[in-house]
Amino acid sequence: PLEKEPGFEFGIATGNWGCGVFNGDKELKAIIQLMAASEARRPLIYAAFNDENLFYSFIKVYEYLKQHRATVGDLYQYLEEYSTKYKDMTLFNYILQTLPSSTKK
Repeated sequence: PLEKEPGFEFGIATGNWGCGVFNGDKELKAIIQLMAASEARRPLIYAAFNDENLFYSFIKVYEYLKQHRATVGDLYQYLEEYSTKYKDMTLFNYILQTLPSSTKK
């Protein structure tokens, strides 16, 4: 078995697998993977497969979420609202234009 150093957590390696062939939403997949890694308290290693736009926009969204101390619950709220109301913009743009719910209290 692999042993780890104290304080070290194995990361979760993921990416856009399935998005190309099945016309999936890369931004949605990235946010779902971020939620899963956050809940598991593991670092996320996201392979964007040479999609520079996705790479840089995901970093921008991640930094925004970190700055506003967004929770997994906030991300779930974003997904719920976006899926029913905001089809005229990308998920990342919606997130960047909307404060996390937990900061509105």
